[in-house]
Amino acid sequence: MKKMCWIVLCGILILPGLIQAQPGGEEIVIEMTGAASTPQESVSIWDKNARQLTKIFRGKTRTDVLYRVENVSSKDDILPAEDGKEYAFVRYGSDDGDYRKFLFKAEDPQTFLACAADIADVLAVNKKYKVNMGVSRRDFLRRYENQTTLMNLADQTAGTVYQVYKLNYSDINHKKPSPHYFVFENDALIQTYAGDDAYYQFVEELSNRNKEKTQQTQAAQQARQAQLQKERQAALERANRPVRKALVSGGTATDQAYMPRAVNATPLPALTPSKIPAGTPLPTR
Repeated sequence: MKKMCWIVLCGILILPGLIQAQPGGEEIVIEMTGAASTPQESVSIWDKNARQLTKIFRGKTRTDVLYRVENVSSKDDILPAEDGKEYAFVRYGSDDGDYRKFLFKAEDPQTFLACAADIADVLAVNKKYKVNMGVSRRDFLRRYENQTTLMNLADQTAGTVYQVYKLNYSDINHKKPSPHYFVFENDALIQTYAGDDAYYQFVEELSNRNKEKTQQTQAAQQARQAQLQKERQAALERANRPVRKALVSGGTATDQAYMPRAVNATPLPALTPSKIPAGTPLPTR
């Protein structure tokens, strides 16, 4: 497609040579070629579910999504998967409210992989790609509370208590329900265990850490008690130790004959007689 651009040159300071070459202020025509870009329509995400958004953004890049969505994202990050792989992640909204979450490849050009519009979508994407897109406990319970069994696990090493929800879980990619364990800390999902074996291994590891922590605490308490007992015993021995006297200087003839003498002791100053006769009452104020 050809576009014609008409430029009227005015003023001798801009292009004096051209003006001289075109006397009378004639117009110069510059011909430009190029394809016109197709305007991109903005996308409203809140009135569309995950399937509809997937249809719109399949094959698109993260930049395309950010450009076309008419809202501002609340989180834009890199998510690590359990197998060490990384994914680009964009969230609109909050984990405990309305949200739309997008997962992309981390490497350029960061193409679209999946979208989540509710808790069921989030768990399905989490399981498929082994990531944690963020799950609020309240959001989880709004959907699954009546289907779960709650267990509390204490972690003495971390000084916290985990809320574990057992759920016979299935999704669009895994039709057959199987036991899954969703571990929450401070109302946020921190880990998911698929199957009894994986969960019981976690419980055993946690139990071993708790035992080790208990043993360390008991050993520290015993050492402290032993130290306190030693200090009390030393104080008692000092209190019951007999007073031993040694002659520094002077003394009676018996003292000089039988008392041990202090070695290298500083001699006491000589006694000076009092000017007040013995038995004289002292004045009172």
